Order: sequence, then structure tokens, then C-alpha cells
Amino acid sequence: MLKMKNNPSRTISTTTTESRSRQRGVALLATLILTLAVTIILGNIFYRHQIEVSQAAGSLHSDQALLLAISAESWARDLLSAENDEVRSDHFEEDWAQAIPFLPVDGGTVAGCITDLQSRFNLNSLSSYTISSLNKEINGTAFGHARVWENLLVQLDYMTDPSKAAVIIDWLDKDDSTITPSGAERAEYSIYEPPRFPHNNMIADSGELAAMAGYSLRDVQRLSPWITALPAVTAVNINTASVEMLHALSDDMGMEFVDIVVAGRPFYTTNEFYAEINQYLMIGEPQIKLRWPIGLVDVKTAFFQLNLEVTLGQSRLQVKSIMRRLRRGSPTVISREITVVPAGVQTLLFRSSSDDQDEANIGADTDDSDDDKKYYMQPLCEAIPNNNNDEY
Repeated sequence: MLKMKNNPSRTISTTTTESRSRQRGVALLATLILTLAVTIILGNIFYRHQIEVSQAAGSLHSDQALLLAISAESWARDLLSAENDEVRSDHFEEDWAQAIPFLPVDGGTVAGCITDLQSRFNLNSLSSYTISSLNKEINGTAFGHARVWENLLVQLDYMTDPSKAAVIIDWLDKDDSTITPSGAERAEYSIYEPPRFPHNNMIADSGELAAMAGYSLRDVQRLSPWITALPAVTAVNINTASVEMLHALSDDMGMEFVDIVVAGRPFYTTNEFYAEINQYLMIGEPQIKLRWPIGLVDVKTAFFQLNLEVTLGQSRLQVKSIMRRLRRGSPTVISREITVVPAGVQTLLFRSSSDDQDEANIGADTDDSDDDKKYYMQPLCEAIPNNNNDEY
């Protein structure tokens, strides 16, 4: 019987072929892994590059938008300067009171308006009160800022009492003694959790009202169209005051006073205002001047707020600049607030009084089916309803 002998050369050849095939598979796998790694690295590099380019473009647009806002601010200062505006009276027929239309710029727009801050109630005007002057108004023998504040709260459907003005006066005055039993000083605020400390000086922002006894953040938000905090005691400009502020100034005259003022303005001097009121009351101008003294009402304004919205590329900025105007030269910017508006947030520059009522409760009892309302933001030009026309 013949036996077959193994062929060593064939065995070696088969083993070598399998080894080479295995090596080729490993090499192919390594190549694929290397290719994948290179692809991932390159993709990551390109992704980071796009982010850096986008960030650089956004930063550039933000810088350019800020420069545009500063330029618009300079234009507004020039518009309000003594050379271009009659500083002895301010009213809605002047150039500054006209809303800035959408101005196209290279790659974006600029829009906004100038508002008269002395058309509102200045909380710091209560800083000059003493026990004697406050008691005169509480007892009804005098008329001043404290009574106007109480009347304004009543006009806006707030439950009010003498403490509403007293707590503000105590917050502003420099001592630790309550001006009336219904006031609040350090001792009263010490029981709060956490404790609060009265400012004992003029406040810089009307939002500080929320920290005072008897007021809340919701109150401040609701009152914001009618209040401000200016670095001086100021009179209310009757030429630009809203219907609500005129009601507060009318005291017991009510709508009759509002009708007289709205029909007669603009007044170019306070004497014109006094003469107009005297035609209806017939009590003599001296009595009228005692009732509406110069420190309470005026026809001119020293403090304005410029409201701007600048859109450039993907950048949107809202700028609020408070300017103080003296008798000569251009106004001085005393504060500036810059807000970056996130992408997708809807803003409304101008609105009617009916829009004010509709939007007042957004996020509370309104229907959220409207996507625009879900992303609603406080309008840039916080104009008091109907403050530039005679319809109410």
C-alpha cells in the first residue's frame, strides 16, 4: 500500500498566503481607522473654525452696533442742544418728540425715540419733605408731590393711604426717624428676611421702589410707565404729562382739569398755563399759583431718555441713555443701559394704548397660542399711552 507523503513546500506556501492575507486585512483596518481619525480631526477643525468665524463676526457686529448707538446718541444730544431746541418750553410739537423711523444702515437698521422723563412722577421729588410739609398735605391744606403720588396710585386703581408716600420719604431722607407713624426706617426693615437697609439718599433707579415697605416688584412693573428716579427734585411737565399724570395733578378737579390742559397745550410759559386755568376757575392767578406751584408743575424739561434699538447682522442692541440738559450747550449723558437682545426674541418699538392693555398681562392670563407673545420683550420706547396726542 502506497503512502502519500506531505509536501513541505506546499504547507509553507499556504501558511505564507494566509499570513499575507491577514496582514493585508490588518493594514486595511488600520488605514480605515486612520482615515476615520483624520476625518474626525479635520471635521473638528472646520467646526471650530466656523464657530470662531461666527464669534468673530458677532463680536464685530456688536462693536459696530454699539458705535452706531453712540453716534445716534450724539445726534440726539445735538437735537436737544440749546442751539437746536427752545429750552424754555418742551412739548410734543418739537423735533425731539418725533419717533426716529427705521433708518437703514449698511447691514442693519436703527430705530428709537426720545421720551420726556419729567412727564412722569419722579420718586426723588419726595426727598425734600419734612414732617410739617407732609402733614400739611395729609390734612389737605397744601398740594404737592406727596398728594400727586397718592392721586396717581388712586388713578391706577391702587389701594392707598398716607403710608404710601411716607415710606418713600423715609427711604430717601438721611435720618433714622420715621416721618409719620406709618413710615418705615431701619428698625422696621430689620425684621425683614433678609433684612433691608434704607438708602437714606436719592435713589438711582425706580426699581428700588420694590424694596420699600408696602411695594412689590409687581407694583414697580405696573407703575414703570409713570415713574422715574432722577438725580434732583423735579416738576412735572404739563405739556408732556400723560392723562393719568394730569388726573393726579388735578386733585379734586378731575376730568375738567385734564380737558383744560389737553385743549390748551402746548404752553410756552407757566403763566400761560395759570391764565388758562384761571379762565375756567375764576379764582385769581395768585390762588392758582399756590395750588400748582412752580416746583410742582412746569413747561420745560431737563431730563430726557433716548431709547434705541440697533440691528446689525445677527447683533441686536437696545440702548437707553438718560440725558440731562442745562440752559446752555448739549445735554450730558448721565447714565447708559445696554441690553443684548437674544436671537428670536420679538420686540415692539411702538404701540397704541389698546396694545398696552392687551400686552400688560402677557405670560399670565393670555392665550399662548401666539408664538410672538411667548417671546415678547418690554418695548423699547416705553411711551405713556397716548402721550403725544389729545385723544383719550
